[in-house]
Amino acid sequence: MNLWVTIYRIGWIALGVLVIIAVISMFVPQVRHFQELRRKEAALQEEIRLEEDILKHLKEQQELLRTDPRFVEKVAREDFGYVKPGETVFKFVDEEETTNPPAQ
Repeated sequence: MNLWVTIYRIGWIALGVLVIIAVISMFVPQVRHFQELRRKEAALQEEIRLEEDILKHLKEQQELLRTDPRFVEKVAREDFGYVKPGETVFKFVDEEETTNPPAQ
């Protein structure tokens, strides 16, 4: 009779282990999915922070363009190549560019 009790207990232990393994195997994919979503969220938060920095910089430039005539002049000269009447523009070209034109 002692043998049957031992077999009975081993059977219940095996059944318990199988139930635990089944429950764990059901939750492992969910945990992995949750971790992946956390990684994506962190990446998107960083992207949002960068975009907010860019937006802040653009708003500062916009305000300078509205209020600061020296900044407007600087932008016109540097970005668009404008000059004041009577000014002389000098363009410097590297020697390498003149001796070795780019292949087309």
